[in-house]
Amino acid sequence: MFDWKRIRRKIAEGALQEMKREGQWIFQRMRKYWGSILFYLVIGVLGTLLGLAGSISSKYLIDGVMFQNLNLLLAMLLLLILTGLAKVGLDAWSGIYLRRVSLKVQNELLAQVYHDIFCTRWQSMSKYHSGDLLSRLNSDVNTVSANVLSWFPSFVTTGVHGLGSLAIMLYYDKTMTVIALLSAPVSLLLSRVLLVRMRDHNKKMRQVGSELMGFTDESFQHVHTIKALHLTDIFENRLKAVQNKYMTEAEEYNQFSVQAASFMSVLSLMVSVLCMAWGVFRLWNGYITYGTMTLFLQLARSLSRDLSGIIRMVPSAISALTSAGRIIEVTELPKETVGNSVNIQHIEDQKQYGLSIRLQEVSFSYKRGEVVLKRCSLELNPGDYAAIMGRSGCGKTTLLRMVLGMIQPDEGKAAVAAVDGVSEPLGAGTREWIAYVPQGNTIFSGSIAENLRVVVPTATEQEMIEALQVACAWEFVSKLPGGLQGIVGEKGIGLSEGQAQRIAIARAVLKKAPVILFDEATSALDQETGCQILRNIKQHMTYCTCLIVTHRTSVLEVCNRFFYMRNGHLTEDTRSYAQQ
Repeated sequence: MFDWKRIRRKIAEGALQEMKREGQWIFQRMRKYWGSILFYLVIGVLGTLLGLAGSISSKYLIDGVMFQNLNLLLAMLLLLILTGLAKVGLDAWSGIYLRRVSLKVQNELLAQVYHDIFCTRWQSMSKYHSGDLLSRLNSDVNTVSANVLSWFPSFVTTGVHGLGSLAIMLYYDKTMTVIALLSAPVSLLLSRVLLVRMRDHNKKMRQVGSELMGFTDESFQHVHTIKALHLTDIFENRLKAVQNKYMTEAEEYNQFSVQAASFMSVLSLMVSVLCMAWGVFRLWNGYITYGTMTLFLQLARSLSRDLSGIIRMVPSAISALTSAGRIIEVTELPKETVGNSVNIQHIEDQKQYGLSIRLQEVSFSYKRGEVVLKRCSLELNPGDYAAIMGRSGCGKTTLLRMVLGMIQPDEGKAAVAAVDGVSEPLGAGTREWIAYVPQGNTIFSGSIAENLRVVVPTATEQEMIEALQVACAWEFVSKLPGGLQGIVGEKGIGLSEGQAQRIAIARAVLKKAPVILFDEATSALDQETGCQILRNIKQHMTYCTCLIVTHRTSVLEVCNRFFYMRNGHLTEDTRSYAQQ
């Protein structure tokens, strides 16, 4: 049934320590909702006590019938009805309350995890597939939030019911109590092993689930390419392969869960049978009444249900711990540094005069070890329009990522500086002064106005029109159904590549940032339109520092600085455009 060697190895590897850490993380999240948890717990305990009171009243109800005591019979019948109705009301109230608070916990936890992921360093976060992150953000957060509020109160109320049942048994018959506790030592001995084994299976299930979500997410992102290349059958076969992997893991987990639950259920059944046998023996010899026998049978069944309930809670707890571990893994990745608040505020006050970008002997390599940037130096001042050219894969986009503060140099210094010389290392805190137009389509689903206002939520309609005019986009936007309020689909569905690119440029212009970066941002435009847009920007944004990555020599017309990237080395060509 169990692979004992493997389980002992898992325990030795610290699986229980990981579970302890994950439990502490969940406990920290629970502290914020202690009031709600305690309230739900009180309701649950009251319902449990009412249930026990109903069991006791049923005993005396039967005794009233047996001894023909009408007053006792009527009193216990009334008590049984009242406790039953009160318990039904409490259960309904607690269910409504639990649902409302659970939604609040889920939303707040999801928002916190979402924030933590977006505050993570780009290089650390890029190791995870978007589908995996979606799985952690949705499935794992839902699992944890569902257990934060309900698991602890449910465990306590079940425990209170079990202890209450034992206390009643102890009052009426001590031997019955001993029999009822026979399964406890076996349960304790197996619990350690079961916890580790369940966690191992649950973790594998979540990993395969993330792989499945990642595959489907990527498929939908590239549905146009898949259809265009006639790859539908291939991707359907890949989906089946991932599904088979998921099914295999699910079957193993289900088989183990059924085996564990069956074993514990048989143990519980044996205890219930022993309790019943002892009760029958006591009744046969006249030591107890029919009412007491009925009470014993009720309590024995209740104890069996309590034990089964706790058994059912274990997989839920393991699932929550596994999900917590997966959330911890991504939320504790290295975070971006905001920087020196004093310097940032000073530069913010001076940004209207323009900012300089300074890279001094910077080197950078990704984790693979290959050096992408080799002692590169670059200083751009307000009004500079610099072009960087070079073959694909030579490090141009990596250089832009460094200017954006997405990556940090392994060697050298990368900073932004105000006109008075005060500087701050490039990072998350300096990104607000930079407008960025990347390669490809970066239009979000929604209206044209919503796409523009993501950078300036307070932008007026006139400001948006002016930005679109600078980007040579107003002519076609004004003709769209709805104009600025015209709706586009995900990734700009409904627009051509050139139109989507111009809206992205207009968004950068609207931001009025002192630094603007173009990464092949005019690649979908004809040469004349691309050059006209850059000329418009140069005229519209006087103090702008502009860095343009391009393969087009026509773009050099609007630039006054020219750089070439070769094998990770950045060199400046001091010749003028006419000389080149």
